Amino acid sequence: MMKKVKEDVVMVSWISVNHQAAPLLTAIEDPQSPFRGKVKKLFLCWRKAGGEDGRRERDALDKTKKALKTELEPICPEIVDLPWDTQSSPTDHAAIRKFAENALVQIRDQNPTEHIVIHLSPGTPSMHAVWLLLGSTGLIEGKLTLIQTSDERAKKAGQPSVKKIDLNLETWLKRFRSSKPSSATVDDDGVLIDPAKVKSPKLKEALEKLNEWAELRVPVLLVGERGTGKTTLAHYLRTMSPFQKLDSRNWPIVVCGQFRANTQLARSELFGHVKGAFTDAKEDRKGLLEQADGDSLFFDEIADIDQDTQRLLMSAIEGKGFSRLGDSAVKQSTFRFISATNRPLDVLKTECLDPDFYDRIAMFILTVPPLRQCKEDIPTIWKSVLARAGNDLDIDREEWNGFQEHPGLLKLISEAQLPGNIRDLQRMAYHVLAGTHAGKPEKDIVSVASQCLSEGVSSATPTLPSTPEIGDFNEIDGGLQQWLDDRERAWLQMAMKTSGGNKSKAADLVGMKRKTFEHHWKRLK
Repeated sequence: MMKKVKEDVVMVSWISVNHQAAPLLTAIEDPQSPFRGKVKKLFLCWRKAGGEDGRRERDALDKTKKALKTELEPICPEIVDLPWDTQSSPTDHAAIRKFAENALVQIRDQNPTEHIVIHLSPGTPSMHAVWLLLGSTGLIEGKLTLIQTSDERAKKAGQPSVKKIDLNLETWLKRFRSSKPSSATVDDDGVLIDPAKVKSPKLKEALEKLNEWAELRVPVLLVGERGTGKTTLAHYLRTMSPFQKLDSRNWPIVVCGQFRANTQLARSELFGHVKGAFTDAKEDRKGLLEQADGDSLFFDEIADIDQDTQRLLMSAIEGKGFSRLGDSAVKQSTFRFISATNRPLDVLKTECLDPDFYDRIAMFILTVPPLRQCKEDIPTIWKSVLARAGNDLDIDREEWNGFQEHPGLLKLISEAQLPGNIRDLQRMAYHVLAGTHAGKPEKDIVSVASQCLSEGVSSATPTLPSTPEIGDFNEIDGGLQQWLDDRERAWLQMAMKTSGGNKSKAADLVGMKRKTFEHHWKRLK
């Protein structure tokens, strides 16, 4: 059943050995509590230790649960025990942090859209401090609130029953999650991959390189297959750098493909224009370069920008300035130039970009790893992709929740080539949601998902006829050039077949410009 996902509250708290259920009752049922009647689930953390300490903790847990059920009946939230099996001291900050961090990640994974409320008051001062740290640094995605409750004496002294705590700490993770590139695409909105959860060596290495380059206002070129999250990595680079406007929720992105048919639009968007510069120029307008002063500017699909505009950009990148369309005044903008492409570097250098322009934008080059090289990250990314698709379509989570960690689906994904990378996962997610919403059996949904991945491979990657492995040297009939021409011809024919005879699409499939493709096609046909 389709419905708008409503906000529910889940609360997490240590138990109070001394006050037992009292602080929790204040948070959940006090008339002044903003969460009265909204808490659907309560996670109770407690130390499962040995000796007298352990006995007191278990006794407090039992009494707390009994009192909550008695006092809150019939609206008592579901109570979930989270035992900390440890011999560590309740004042050991490092040990507490490890448990509390894992607990919060588990709670968010189980409740991805709910409002998490961390109750700070119960527990030791060390436990309070750890909650405060974890809740204020952006570790947990989504809506999260920290609260304190007052005991009876404090309430009589005029203190509020429940007080929200906001330290307003600024961290890179909070900035990363709270801001996004403007004009980001649906398949990569700039926060597609969570850098705090990356596990694969390849993707970790990519993030480390971006960290290394972040402080330098030097252009960075991101090179990788389509759907590898290049916009997200550009967003991460900006977040880790000083080249960002901290008061801006969105930052400039240029989708160069929109300028293919209209170079004047490119110059107007990038450099701005003055009133009367062209027919529709009704007023002066700042371009993206001016808007990006003090920030970063991301050029996606850089291969699609025309060479005249490339030469104008070179001047701006070198600090020589630029002019608005229709104006001779030279303006300056200090910005970080970031660009991305899915074209091979040799094609980018020889067929797409002016050599001088390429030299200036490719000071640092990051090869973005395809998803098939980041298998350790597949479970997390698939989970995120399916949740986003389900939420975007307003489909009840109960319909698709079981497929987030489905062993069969994860095996399919990990063994697939994924030429479209995260886009293949997005297509698969929509097929899964269609099946679950239609009430199809699990095996049918998995089967369709498997077929969906196979179709993605066949439609995106034409397969060459198999070629013999070379062992000992053998003379080639017709010579080497004939042998190479035969295989290139087979490759181009397969691309034409796959694209239904559309030369532009066939050229994209084999990574060529259309004119280059036509030249090779005419020569070999």
